Amino acid sequence: MLVFVINQNKKPLMPCKPSKARKLLQAGKAKVVRNTPFTIKLLFGSSGYTQPVIAGMDTGSKVVGCAAIANGKVLYQSEIYLRENVSKKMEQRKMYRRTRRGRNTRYRPARFDNRGNSRREGRLAPSIRSKLEAHFREKMFVESLLPVTGWKVELASFDIHKITNSEVSGVGYQEGDLKGFYNVKAYVLDRDGYTCQHCRGKSKDSRLHCHHIVFRSNHGSDAPENLITLCETCHKALHNGEFKLSGSKSKQTCN
Repeated sequence: MLVFVINQNKKPLMPCKPSKARKLLQAGKAKVVRNTPFTIKLLFGSSGYTQPVIAGMDTGSKVVGCAAIANGKVLYQSEIYLRENVSKKMEQRKMYRRTRRGRNTRYRPARFDNRGNSRREGRLAPSIRSKLEAHFREKMFVESLLPVTGWKVELASFDIHKITNSEVSGVGYQEGDLKGFYNVKAYVLDRDGYTCQHCRGKSKDSRLHCHHIVFRSNHGSDAPENLITLCETCHKALHNGEFKLSGSKSKQTCN
C-alpha cells in the first residue's frame, strides 16, 4: 500500500510509504486532501524529484482498466465501470418533455427545428460521449496523483467477419450472408424457409415474426443468430409463457 503525495502547488510527486506519511502528518508538515485513494499534501517546499512513471489503459465499452508502474512496481490500478443507462434516461427525458409540451398551457413557439447540436459535424451520440469522457476523466485523475511521463493505451480492433469466416478476403467482405436481401428480417425469413420454427406451419397462421431469442431489453442484438421465425400464434404463446426457446443458434428447438 502506498500513499499518494502532492506538493504545495498541487503537483503530483512520487508516492511514499504509510509510515512516512504518518510521520509527516504528526509533524504538521502535511495534511490529508483525499481519503480514497489516500493522498496527502506537503505544507513545505520539496525538491520535486520524480521518477519515470508509465501509465496504461485498457479501453472498453463496459469496463476500463488502468494501471501505473515505476521501476517495475505497480503504483496504481483501477477498474472503472461505465454507465449503461444513458439511453434509457434519455428516453425517460423524452417522455417527460413530450408530456410537458403537450399540456394545454400558454403558447410556446415551435421547437422542432432548433436542434443544431444534432447536425454538428463530428457529433457523438450521448451514450458514446459518456463512455469517451469517462476514459478522459480517469486519465486526468491518474495524472493528478502521479507524475505520469507516458501513456500506453490498448486499442482493440476486431475483424468480426474474419472471426466468423477465417478465409474471407477482398470482395468477400461485401458478400456476406445478407447479400441480396433487403434487410436482416428478409434474410431470417428466407433462412427459416418462411416457416414457423415452433409449430412448423401446423397453426396455419401466415403472419410471421422475427423474434429476438435474447430480448433487446437484455442487451440482445439484431444479428441473424439472435433471430428466429415464429408465426403470430406461437409468438403470442411464447410471450405468454406457454413454451420456451432452448439454445442460442439460428436454428432453435422449442420446448
